[in-house]
Amino acid sequence: MLTLTEVHTYYGKSHILLGVSLEVQPGEVVGLLGRNGVGKSTTLKTIMGLVRPSGGHVRFEGREIAGTAPHRLAHAGLAWVPEDRRIFRLLTVMENLRTGLDRPGMTEARRRELLDKVYAHFPVLAERRSQAGGTLSGGEQQMLAIARAMMLEPKIILLDEPTEGLMPRMVGQIREIITLLHQDRVAILLVEQNVPLTLDVSDRVYIMEKGLVRHHATAAELRADHAVIHQYLGV
Repeated sequence: MLTLTEVHTYYGKSHILLGVSLEVQPGEVVGLLGRNGVGKSTTLKTIMGLVRPSGGHVRFEGREIAGTAPHRLAHAGLAWVPEDRRIFRLLTVMENLRTGLDRPGMTEARRRELLDKVYAHFPVLAERRSQAGGTLSGGEQQMLAIARAMMLEPKIILLDEPTEGLMPRMVGQIREIITLLHQDRVAILLVEQNVPLTLDVSDRVYIMEKGLVRHHATAAELRADHAVIHQYLGV
C-alpha cells in the first residue's frame, strides 16, 4: 500500500533522511522506533506532503505521491495525526469532527453512521461534543485527533507519538483504539517512544538511527530479542 524507497529529505541545509526505505501493507500496523531526532516524524511529514523529499520515491497504492499536496493525499485515503494533535482549540468536539465529515459525497446517513462509530469507540467525546476542543484534557484531545482522522475513512493513518505525555489509563485506551483500527483493516504507521506498546500492537517494526532504517523485523522477533532493542534504543 505505502512504499518509501531511498527517500532523502532536508530541512534547509540539514540532511535529515539519508535514504529511508520502508513499506506498509494493507491493514497492517507497522511501528517506527528510534531515539529522539533520528527522523521518525520527518518520515511521516514527508509521506504526508508537508516536506518535499529531495530524492527517492514515495508511492501509495503504486502511485508516486512525493510532493503531492496534503489535502489531495487526505482525499486519496491518507490521514495524519501529528505529535502535537493540532485540533481546532476554539471549535467544539462536534465541529472538529465535522471537518472530516463535511466533504463531497457524504450522505446524512453515512455521517451519522461514522459519528456513532466514533462515539462508541470514544464515549467521552460523545459526552463532550459541545465542549471546546481546547478545554479537553491531553488524553481527550488525542482521542479527538484520532477520531477526526477516522472521519475521513482513511486507508492508512500516520500516528505520531499518540501516547506522549498521557496517563497510563489513557495509554491503554489508545492501545485499544489502535487494535480496533487494525481489526477494521485500517493500515497504521506508528511512531512511538513507548517500546512495549509498539511491539504489542505492531505486525512489523522498523528501527531508525541517524536518518536511516538500521533494523527491520517482525514485532514477535523483537519481543524475543531484547539485545536489538537495547542496541538501538538503550532500553
